[in-house]
Amino acid sequence: MRYTFAKTLLELAKKDKRIVLMTGDLGAHLFEPLREVLKERFINTGVAEHNMVTAAAGLAYAGLKPWIYSIAPFVTIKVLEEIRNDVSIPNNNVKIVGLGGGYDYAIAGPTHHILQDVSMILSLQNFKVYAPGFSEGIEEIMKKMNREKNPSYLRLAKAEKTDFKIAGFVPVRRLVKGTGLTVIVLGSMINRVMPAYSELTISGAVDLWLVTEMPFEFPKELVVSIEKTKKLVVIEEHVKIGALGSYIADFLLQRRIELKKYAHLYAKGYISYRYGSRDFYLKESGLDRNTIKKTLKKLI
Repeated sequence: MRYTFAKTLLELAKKDKRIVLMTGDLGAHLFEPLREVLKERFINTGVAEHNMVTAAAGLAYAGLKPWIYSIAPFVTIKVLEEIRNDVSIPNNNVKIVGLGGGYDYAIAGPTHHILQDVSMILSLQNFKVYAPGFSEGIEEIMKKMNREKNPSYLRLAKAEKTDFKIAGFVPVRRLVKGTGLTVIVLGSMINRVMPAYSELTISGAVDLWLVTEMPFEFPKELVVSIEKTKKLVVIEEHVKIGALGSYIADFLLQRRIELKKYAHLYAKGYISYRYGSRDFYLKESGLDRNTIKKTLKKLI
């Protein structure tokens, strides 16, 4: 996803001279073309993310359109106070790009993981969160972000090869139509859900939806699906509280929609306190392909 991000930002920056890219000492073998084109609009702030956020807010206040880029926890939880005080409250037009949402940085451990970013950013006023499931949607997401005047956060995952291709960008979209069970997935977890779904032998049972923007308006078709199936699974590589699961639960309570069966698969942190691959952490949290498949099969 990061290569798509760099390519798209380069094209946007060629047309929009107000765009500035600030990086927290990341981007080797990625940002060289951007640096050549942007020149003084490319700023490597070094390992000083607190300063980067505040400086970006100042540039936005002056009428520029700064994009700041680093490993996801370094531009969210590490600098939350600066984001709140300098970006969120004054509604400065700063675009935050975090690479490696969830357990993406794997063996680097908890310091490089971020399981709370969506809930933290959504708790701040004026912000939107974008969590693409596929690289194909990033270009349109970034164009939309660039048009918007509010601050926003783009949660990028490390690219994974997948046979499932999707064109364009829709905040909430149906990927597979079914009548037995409604499944709603946030962002890149779709790359674990799709293989699990493909192994099910029950045809036409799963109504599968992908969410890539929060907050969002519930499509009428999604509400109808939940009301008809009365069985719902929410899947996200994020802690239980504050992101997709909480957002959907609040909606269901307000609409007084009752469910017969419900499951929420989410990141449970560090159960064994051991280090491992992303798949290791996902399995511990019950977010691996086999557990997802068993959950879907059980609820259908």
